[in-house]
Amino acid sequence: MVEKVFRGLATQSEKRPVLVSLVILAVTAVAIAGMGLIKSEYSYKAMLPKKLESVKTYNEVEEIFGGTNEEQVMLEGGVLEPAVLRAVLGYKSFLQNKPDVWETFVTDVITPLDEMTYYLQTQSGPQPTDQLLPEKSDALGDEELRAQVELNIAAAAERAKALGMPGAGIQGISQDGRALLITARINPGRDTMEQSKLVDPFEKYTREYFGNLPGTTVYLSGNASLNRDANQQTMRETRLLFGIALVFILLVLFLTFRRVSDVLLTIMVILVTIIWVMGLSGWIRFPFSYQSMAIMPLMLGIDIAYAIHVMSRYYEERRKGNDPYVSSTNSVVTTGVAVFLTAATTAFGFASFSISNMPTIVQFGILCVAGVLISFLLSVTLLPATIVLRDRRPKAQERWERKDRKRAERSGETWLDRTLAGIAVLSEHHRAAVGVVTLLVLIACGVLATRVSTEADLSKMMKADTPSMKAMEVINDYFGGQNIGFALVKGDILEPANLEAMLRYEEEISSTGLLDEHGNPLIDRKAVTSIADIVLKANQGTIPGSKQEVISLLMKLRGNGGGSSMRLLSEDGKTAMISVRVARGSQSDMENIAKTMRDAGKRVTAENPGLEMTYSGLPVLMSDLLASIVPTQLKTSGVALLLCALIVILVFRSVFLGLAATSVVFLGIALEIAALVVLGWSLDFMTVMISSLVIGAGIDFGIHVTHRFREEWHGGADVDQAIRSTVGHVGRALVSAAVTTAGAFAIIAISDITPLRRFGGITALSLTFALLASLLVLPSVLAWYANRMERKGARKA
Repeated sequence: MVEKVFRGLATQSEKRPVLVSLVILAVTAVAIAGMGLIKSEYSYKAMLPKKLESVKTYNEVEEIFGGTNEEQVMLEGGVLEPAVLRAVLGYKSFLQNKPDVWETFVTDVITPLDEMTYYLQTQSGPQPTDQLLPEKSDALGDEELRAQVELNIAAAAERAKALGMPGAGIQGISQDGRALLITARINPGRDTMEQSKLVDPFEKYTREYFGNLPGTTVYLSGNASLNRDANQQTMRETRLLFGIALVFILLVLFLTFRRVSDVLLTIMVILVTIIWVMGLSGWIRFPFSYQSMAIMPLMLGIDIAYAIHVMSRYYEERRKGNDPYVSSTNSVVTTGVAVFLTAATTAFGFASFSISNMPTIVQFGILCVAGVLISFLLSVTLLPATIVLRDRRPKAQERWERKDRKRAERSGETWLDRTLAGIAVLSEHHRAAVGVVTLLVLIACGVLATRVSTEADLSKMMKADTPSMKAMEVINDYFGGQNIGFALVKGDILEPANLEAMLRYEEEISSTGLLDEHGNPLIDRKAVTSIADIVLKANQGTIPGSKQEVISLLMKLRGNGGGSSMRLLSEDGKTAMISVRVARGSQSDMENIAKTMRDAGKRVTAENPGLEMTYSGLPVLMSDLLASIVPTQLKTSGVALLLCALIVILVFRSVFLGLAATSVVFLGIALEIAALVVLGWSLDFMTVMISSLVIGAGIDFGIHVTHRFREEWHGGADVDQAIRSTVGHVGRALVSAAVTTAGAFAIIAISDITPLRRFGGITALSLTFALLASLLVLPSVLAWYANRMERKGARKA
């Protein structure tokens, strides 16, 4: 049945090569159109399942409060100079006159001057009024404006001291008066790609607006600018890695075939595969994520084997005297089943990603499965069709005959064939030693596996010298961490008892005594804000005694222009957000922050049954991603190993031979985990994919050795002869395939992006381990099995 399918495909390619090529060209055009639909997504939220509480809470905050995505503008220098203060007061109005920014990208601007109180000068000294400073600023002289701001800073410091928070003051103005922080809230309706584009005019206008202030430096950073820089860096890295990998593959192909047209035809199949895969990604709306960076080098490394097998078999048929038509048909029919088996096992390895709870890894797996199947399809349709088009001309036939004579003169066993066969036989003769060493290696790997660490910090995907990262460091130095975690509180928020409960929660999470890796408090009370803090501040340090008094106080604030404070409370008063700004610290810091927020929330809601609390933001999402990494590793690699073992067992019709062939990737995975620990690297959102990749790509080594050994042994050769013949015939091909595939991953290891560099390096090492296991360990296992079967047969005789 399978052979009939392949014969049908081969016949169509042979008889109608132009039609086949045109159909594939049409599909390629559709795929190119789909590539234009690809959007980028690099957020934590995108890596976690939508049903997860932290993701649902994040989406709810976006819907109710407009999200927590921000761009921050920091002014450094003489920020209390009147010219700077007036520029800050007019910044929002300036942006409102920019239609390509206001509402399109920025929905609100918050400055530290917005809710400053206007002080009336009296005989007894300045007295606070119900009016806000921005309302009166136009009527004030420069020195009067500066004096008003300094009065507000002093009053805020006094209030903070009375509340037990010495050192606090006006949020957004540094204690030394050298820096001022403005926050622009980003339109949550824009996706990551749109935000990355819209941030450019925002930055341009902002630098133009503040750029003329003498002695003042402008720094800009935030979610959109970080994503933009990440996207630009990712695209540069992807193009660079793809280019280098392409050159490497071209070199390997040329050394394999020594014919330029063969190289071009083979690489054509791979490039069309990549176009179809990326086009599919666009049409089914899969975003381009960090994991997507590995797709193109991966396709180059893995898919090349299918085209090489078909091309090699074509030339084998030509050397038998067949014409291009018969040779192309026979190459597909004879090689197609074996290549299909290889493609199927590889696809099963990638398909295991579908059970991951990380959406970006699921999407990566789907695209890799599609890439493997598309490459196989094109190798048995497009490649034979184009070969026929090239070789059916009489001049091509004459050229083939000349080249074939030269090729025949160079044929014969090479030193590599002899070396590999000798090593395999030596391994087979010392089976006990090989077994002991293998067992010791596995035990060592098991011990090291207990020490493997995990990491989920997406900032590691960016270089520290990108503009937004450098600006973020400066902002953090002045104002502490600006990454937001938050608790979403539901209930009758404006009841005084509930406001008091929120304040207790804020005090509890900021008074644990836990310090970050730099010795600073994990959560600083000054960096925690809610509507309860707004009420406390507006009512001179106390919470009003009734809900009606709270409402009256907030209405008064809103009437005086203090509406920006209300962004922490929903319109119906039933939902509030407690904002917790933190520095992006180590993995343990983020886990501790998330645990502190959740544990404190459990206690507060237990004491106040009318309140419900859920949590999200950077530390919580990072903690949840971290918790997903090990389960993803275990589930995907376990399922991949099981599926591949089952299909190989069914093909060989032997449980032992199936498990023997699969053992090479098991050893590769064990050594992969050990290598991570020895190198001091962590299991992260990239390296978590390696095990399934190694299973999918590395199982080919075990299949080829086992299949050829069984063929030689069943053909009458003794065990030694079977081992020597097996490795002598397939060893060079395996080394070539391993060099090609591992080489493509090794190229990824030259990336400037740390997680990508680790991913490429460890994958290349793991595939090399799998190759060595197939040449050193597997022959011993197969020889033991064959000897056992022979002894068993002799006893029966």
